[in-house]
Amino acid sequence: MTTSTPDISSQGPRDWPDEVVLARFMAEAARILGDSLDFEETLGRVASLAVPRISDWCAVELLTEDGQLEELALAHADPAKVHVVHELRRLYPADPSAAVGAYAVVRSGESQLVTEITPEMIAASAVDERQAALVAELDLRSFMCVPLRVAGRVLGALTMATDGSGRLFTEIDLAAAEDLAGRAATAINNAQAFKTADRFRRILDTVAEAVFIIEPVDGRIRDVNRGAVDLLGVDRAAIAGRPIWDFAVDVDASAARRLIRPLIDGEIEARTITAIMRDESRPGGPGRPVEVLIQRVVLPGEAPALVAIARDISERIEAQARLERLAEAEHTRAAELDAVIRSMGDAMIVCEADGRQRLANPAARALFPDLTEPTYAAILARLHDPQGLAPVLGRRGGPVVLPTRDEPTRWFEVSTYPVGDPSGDESDAAPREAVVVLHEVTEARQREAIRETFIGILSHELRTPVTTIYGGAKVLARADSTLDEATRRAIFSDIAAEAERLQRLVEDVVALSRFGEPGGDLGQEPVLLQRTVPGVVESERARWPGVEFATRIPVGLPTVTADRTYVEQVLRNLLSNAAKYSDPGSTVEVIVEPGGSEVAVRILDDGRGIDPAEADRLFELFYRSPLTAGTTAGAGIGLFVCARLIDAMGGRIWARPRLTGGSEFGFALRAMTDD
Repeated sequence: MTTSTPDISSQGPRDWPDEVVLARFMAEAARILGDSLDFEETLGRVASLAVPRISDWCAVELLTEDGQLEELALAHADPAKVHVVHELRRLYPADPSAAVGAYAVVRSGESQLVTEITPEMIAASAVDERQAALVAELDLRSFMCVPLRVAGRVLGALTMATDGSGRLFTEIDLAAAEDLAGRAATAINNAQAFKTADRFRRILDTVAEAVFIIEPVDGRIRDVNRGAVDLLGVDRAAIAGRPIWDFAVDVDASAARRLIRPLIDGEIEARTITAIMRDESRPGGPGRPVEVLIQRVVLPGEAPALVAIARDISERIEAQARLERLAEAEHTRAAELDAVIRSMGDAMIVCEADGRQRLANPAARALFPDLTEPTYAAILARLHDPQGLAPVLGRRGGPVVLPTRDEPTRWFEVSTYPVGDPSGDESDAAPREAVVVLHEVTEARQREAIRETFIGILSHELRTPVTTIYGGAKVLARADSTLDEATRRAIFSDIAAEAERLQRLVEDVVALSRFGEPGGDLGQEPVLLQRTVPGVVESERARWPGVEFATRIPVGLPTVTADRTYVEQVLRNLLSNAAKYSDPGSTVEVIVEPGGSEVAVRILDDGRGIDPAEADRLFELFYRSPLTAGTTAGAGIGLFVCARLIDAMGGRIWARPRLTGGSEFGFALRAMTDD
């Protein structure tokens, strides 16, 4: 759409045109319309030419395929009034059933002339006061609208109007407008016909068969496609204008005329023949056997023509046999490939050169189930890529790892593989289809982050016990040591405590590395908790002399299915955790009780307690509660190991605050059945 504001700064008083001025205007408009086949640009120039020579307003509208009018050009000397028109059309779209205006003109094919527009007319046509006010701003005085008509078809409408100039249109002006509209419609029709012809020429050039357009009277070739050039071995210039039979080895002029006569007379619409076509690039050669379909074509407004489509059939039988074998092999291969693609865990999408999705496997459809526009650009819009690292289509790219916009902790590895030359040559920059593969690497990145954090924490946690053991051993090993017996015992005690701490840390690390993933299957042996629990409690009582330990274990407990070593490790971690965060003189109570198909172990303390909101997070790797992290050393590994070991043994674990103060940590294991 062209909106023009003609330059009238240098123009004198606005005298309206006489017949001489109109004739000059029409001549200039005809010249502009004939300058270019870009009718949108030329009609914009004509609209600008009309203002203010013959009108104050000029608009050109074309009919779309759905019967709507689309503004192509709008011209006025005042840009503010152009804005008012656009505002009117936005707020009050034209009524296709209106009795006056462009829609009425294209519907009826008849011109409309309103010599003088009165305020009463504006008031009667306005739907509300705002529309009346906007129309009043335009100060319209006279109006005419004529159809853009050519060959019995209405293409759109040309509208002209006057405003403050005070000029009123007459029948002479209407006739001039109709003349201009007719020329404009012809220009539009010619431009569209040229585009259609050019498009069909390009389409025909993509056809492998040779296509000849032949004059029926003398059999001369009017035009050919690229396939005919390839078939005959000469360029278009050497083919055009020659009789078609000049290129036939086994058909002379007389025989050719007999073959096409029934088509010329309209007795038949098409016929198929076989012939030998001469290959001009190989003089004296045997020629090429072809199958030729000849059709009679009648275009509107033109004389009948013949179209001959020739296909090389020299290797038809062999080709058909090869095609059957290939089709069978390709069918099998396609079935195998389809099965492989469907079974892929990674999302795989085949995109057209412009990024539109052509094929997607189930993993891809599950990845973006709500994607309304399945394009490569839409997929990239779901990923966070501020630096533009994503691979482009048409070339092999990636893998590039990017997070999603909605879930920054979710990461995908994006790779593109062009579908093209099997040799892998990507020097051709032309767009081509591409395979896009998205592999989710969230878990791998999380494992990597955990590994790095784990190494850092482990190195820090090992430093303290190793330093204490090493330093204490060096002091005790000195031959000239003057330490008294109490100091030596204190050093031995520190070494023993740190060695035990180191042993437990190593136990947790070994368990963590072996059972780092949930859902394992560990421990199928029978374990008697009534024997296991007291021994672990006694060892912890010796380790924490300032804390009182108590147990409640009923007789007749069911046997559980577990691994005794790992049950002891879980108990040690939970008891040590309860004692560590309790004050001197506190009590830690261990209660073992059966319940349904499991046996539960509850460890109660009267220490600082836990926040209910973080109960589940306490079992995450490296997590330490903000309430206690600053008071007691720890790596945040023990509870995570407990949770993983209990899960691997088919049990469950929990943590919750006690109403009376303190915390409860517990776990439950499966009771052994007779099976």
